[in-house]
Amino acid sequence: MTIKRLLIIIGVLLILLIGVSTYAFAILLSNPAQTSLLPLTPSPTETIYTNISSVYRVVGTIQSLGDQTFVIALTHEHKTVTVSVNDKTTYATPNGPATFSDLKVGEVVEVRTRTDTFDTTTILAARIIVKSAAA
Repeated sequence: MTIKRLLIIIGVLLILLIGVSTYAFAILLSNPAQTSLLPLTPSPTETIYTNISSVYRVVGTIQSLGDQTFVIALTHEHKTVTVSVNDKTTYATPNGPATFSDLKVGEVVEVRTRTDTFDTTTILAARIIVKSAAA
């Protein structure tokens, strides 16, 4: 009975030795070109999000001009939109660059805006492109 116990203990130790040896060889003979999963430099603790708004485009005919604003009737809908401009708004015509004072009632314009608001009655124009001259 003691020989059987001795053989069982030796068998268990032999299996443990083979398992530890296999694990050690797997670690030692791993691919040297493999990079570590841990970064070498610490990563920042704060993530900075950049909000990039989509560019929206509306096309319509200028109905009235005001002081740094104008109203257009949308081409494909039966509603009007008030367009506000600022010093960053750019203008273009078929003849080249333009200014707010070059706009005229009756012209068809394309207004490009970056808006995140649900208010579709007033928009801030980023770029205004005159499509056709007033009749």
